[in-house]
Amino acid sequence: MSLAESLRLTLSRTQTRLSEDLLGPKGVIFALGVLFALGAPFFLRQFHLSVTLQILIFILAVSSWNLLAGYFGMFSFTHAALYGVGAYATVICAAEFGIPPVLALVIGGLLAGLFSLPITIPSLRLSGSYLAMVTLAFAEIIHLAVITFRDVTNGPTGYTGFAPMFGGDRIVFYYFVLVLVLALLLVQYALLVSRFGLIARAIREAEDAAQMLGNDTYRHKLVGFFIGSSLAGVAGGLQAYNILIISPPMLELNQMIQFMAMSIIGGLGTFSGAIVGVIAVVGVAELLRGVIEQRLLIWGLLLMLVILFFPSGLAGSATQRDILKQQFDGFTDRFSDTEERDK
Repeated sequence: MSLAESLRLTLSRTQTRLSEDLLGPKGVIFALGVLFALGAPFFLRQFHLSVTLQILIFILAVSSWNLLAGYFGMFSFTHAALYGVGAYATVICAAEFGIPPVLALVIGGLLAGLFSLPITIPSLRLSGSYLAMVTLAFAEIIHLAVITFRDVTNGPTGYTGFAPMFGGDRIVFYYFVLVLVLALLLVQYALLVSRFGLIARAIREAEDAAQMLGNDTYRHKLVGFFIGSSLAGVAGGLQAYNILIISPPMLELNQMIQFMAMSIIGGLGTFSGAIVGVIAVVGVAELLRGVIEQRLLIWGLLLMLVILFFPSGLAGSATQRDILKQQFDGFTDRFSDTEERDK
């Protein structure tokens, strides 16, 4: 099949699936969310608009990890480090080489993808805990390198003093982030409903079987890792321009745990899981700001509740809802029978 024919089929499938999904309950909720985001600058205060902006950036970062872990089954711990690589690369390109910030974002994303290759090329033949341990070690190397190369990154004090995007106009920046995140989510959606997404799920479920069907699973995993890492790099670049500072904690394991918790709480392996997870975690954390300062405690409690009662995440599958409904119906039937016997 030629590339043009493959693209035509992907666009056709995306259009069909998107029109079906937008007419469903999740599509309606998503459309309402987009309308809310579009009108947010007109009725939200500055603080709440900043929280909304942070949610949008995290949605892009978490969805890109969900692409790897949820669809390919590759549990990488390097994602937060690559998120930081994208952030550093973006602002250094803009501040030191005079590259326009929008183009620097693209470069930052590509560099994050390229930065992932030294570890992904040799390690993608591993799986499970072995892949997790290798990527964890690589993430720590990147983190230490950022601290060590002070001439480039300013070391532990972080990189600051670069010019804000769009002359510091936060409203224009907000709409830029909104449009960019929506566009990149659409790209991920198109990938997941295409043959690429089907092969990713096949690799997750049974890689040997996927290979026997003639699929080059190594090449697909490599492409998936590069795309996921690049998207994380773009999210990192946006975060740098959002908070106007980049420092080593942005690449630490805590940041990685935060991304993983959001994805699992929302629903690993579901497209809407990243969106729901980020809104739930950030939303609850902001609602309890001042009441409970330990955000890790909130994430831990949420994670426990979700694992116990929603194993597929808050945006889990219809199958899970059916099982819960059956359990609830069974419980009400048994309760009714008990009441009848008591009479």
